[in-house]
Amino acid sequence: MEKEVVLDLFAAIVRIEAARSADAILQEFRSALARYGLRSFLITGLPVPHDADWQREILGDGWPPEWYRRYVLQDHFLHDPCVAQCRHSPEPFLWRELPAAKLVARAQLVMDEAAEFGMKEGICVPIHVPLAGPSVVTAAGDRIEVPPSAMPFIETLCVHTFRSLAGRGTPSDSDEPTPLTARERELLEWSAQGKNTDDIACILGVTRNTVESHQRNIRGKLDAINVAHAIVKALRRQEIQI
Repeated sequence: MEKEVVLDLFAAIVRIEAARSADAILQEFRSALARYGLRSFLITGLPVPHDADWQREILGDGWPPEWYRRYVLQDHFLHDPCVAQCRHSPEPFLWRELPAAKLVARAQLVMDEAAEFGMKEGICVPIHVPLAGPSVVTAAGDRIEVPPSAMPFIETLCVHTFRSLAGRGTPSDSDEPTPLTARERELLEWSAQGKNTDDIACILGVTRNTVESHQRNIRGKLDAINVAHAIVKALRRQEIQI
C-alpha cells in the first residue's frame, strides 16, 4: 500500500468524522471516490427479496436521478445481480467480476441499462451487520480506474461512511482502547510502507503465520476491517507514524 493512498484515506475519514450532516458526509465521500472515476453511488440496506419498499433502507443516494427513477419503475431491485451477490458474499467485487450464472437475461438488462446512464463500470462493497442484515455501498462511473492496491482503501472508506450514516460508529478513543504492542506497531508501520505479509516476515525474521497472527490481533484491538483500516485507526490514535 502506497504512503499517498494511506494519507488520502486518513484525510478523507477525518473529514467525514468532522462532517456535521449526512449531506456533508456524502460530499466528502463523493470527493474521495472521484479520483477513481467513481462518480455515482448508492448506500443502502438490502431487505428481504421481493420487499416492495426497499427504498426505505437507503442511507445515501448519489445515483443520477434519471437512473434512480428508471431503476424503481422497472423493479430492477428484484433482478439486480449486484444485490444477489452482496446478499451471499461479504467480499468487495468489481461489477465485471460478477459470476456468469447471475447474469441471466433479466439481470443483464439491469447492467445494460445502468451503462446507458453513465454507469458502465462499478464496484460493490457488501456490509454484513450482525442482527441487521446485509447492506451495500456501490459506486460506478463511465470509466473507472481502480488498481488492486486501491481496493482496501475503497472498502475502508465505504464501510466508514456507512457506519457514519447509520450511526453505528466504532467505539471512540475515550473508551480506553487496548494499546498496540511495540511489535504490532512496528509491523503496522511496515504495512503502511507498502510491505506485504511475506516481506514483513522476512524483515522481522519471523514466519508468515506469526505475521498473520499479529495482524489478526491488531485488527481486533482497533476494530478494523482490514490492514488499511488498521493503519488509519493507528494513525488517529498516534500509535504509529508514516
